[in-house]
Amino acid sequence: MYASKLVCPACGWETELGNKYACDACEYSLEVIYDYSRICKDEVASALEHYKTMWDFAMLLPVKNRENTVTLLEGNTPLIESIRIGPALGINLLFKDETRNPTCSFKDRPNAAGISMAKDFGLNAVTIASTGNAGSSLAAFAAKAGMKCYIFVPEKTPAAKVTQSMAHGATIVKVRGNYSDSYSVANMAAKKYNWANLTSTYLNPYTVEGDKTIAYEIFAQSQGNVPDWIVIPLGAGAMLAGVYKGFVELKQLGLCDKLPRMIGVQAEGCSPITSAFEQGLDEVTAFENPQTIAGGICDPLTGYPQDGTRTLREIRKSGGIGVSVSDASISAALKELACQEAIFCEPASATSLSAVHTLMEQGVIQRGERVVTLITAHGLKDIGEIDVNLEEVATISPQADELEVLMAKLGK
Repeated sequence: MYASKLVCPACGWETELGNKYACDACEYSLEVIYDYSRICKDEVASALEHYKTMWDFAMLLPVKNRENTVTLLEGNTPLIESIRIGPALGINLLFKDETRNPTCSFKDRPNAAGISMAKDFGLNAVTIASTGNAGSSLAAFAAKAGMKCYIFVPEKTPAAKVTQSMAHGATIVKVRGNYSDSYSVANMAAKKYNWANLTSTYLNPYTVEGDKTIAYEIFAQSQGNVPDWIVIPLGAGAMLAGVYKGFVELKQLGLCDKLPRMIGVQAEGCSPITSAFEQGLDEVTAFENPQTIAGGICDPLTGYPQDGTRTLREIRKSGGIGVSVSDASISAALKELACQEAIFCEPASATSLSAVHTLMEQGVIQRGERVVTLITAHGLKDIGEIDVNLEEVATISPQADELEVLMAKLGK
């Protein structure tokens, strides 16, 4: 509504809003810029008090023609206070549960913004490279919009995610290799056939705008109490940049006077951004031979390491930190969330709690601080990586004596 142009964060090159993906001068990703002087502070304050979906923040989203808005009523996800883990650690720990979105992941927000802009531009087909969550989400939005949808996924993408996409009528193409290979093919297809590319790196400048709405909700649900830290799992890191931008906008509009520090977390087995942070580097390079149970964030950034560099800069701008965590700690955190907080998430989401434990041990997060962690997608999305042994499940006949024997073994 008040979006005015696209700007390159690296060199300052500008262009008008359009189906544009990179800077003509330096090929860096682009950012949507708004005319904040025209945005009414009271209108935003009212939305913070009364919102029902992310589209109640339309004044801070780029869609020009409201009739082109494609929505499944995404947003308005709960901010849940930790009942056991936080008190045990001595921090005010909260979980922003994005599994409550229509397709059970945070990807509904960027996809809603991106596909609505595609309609604004008069396009009739969308594509995406995905490890599963973004693709299954986009398939649902494309079905709602009546648009064709082409999804390129790594060959080993979990069946549950592919099934969800196919159920919505999307065309699925498996690509040999990792996520970066799928990214390359989707990009090639979008250019060749004039599709809108909604790949949720920084490639599409409009999808990041959907991520901002997480910040508005955290602020509203915290009664204006800005967290000390926000912990976000990283693929390319667009969600982290979007959430931080949301708080920057609230501060610019005079609605808050503090910004959170951002914690970006990756698995050790695929950590191009956090490894660069830990080594004190200024540029991110592609990660070789990625392997982790956290498939949702297993993005080596091959072919577009500058996206990681953009995230690295956002982390440092916020005064935050990047941290890598092991698969063993991710698995432990997943079980802890499920058993201690009744939150069942995929491994990529559990990296956020693993990071909290790691940074408390290092003395980075202090006792008494307010920490929000992002739960990005539901555990059923990646059931194959959940560490349970179904062979341990007991089987008995419907007889009282067998029940008594089993309960005796279980110590009941």
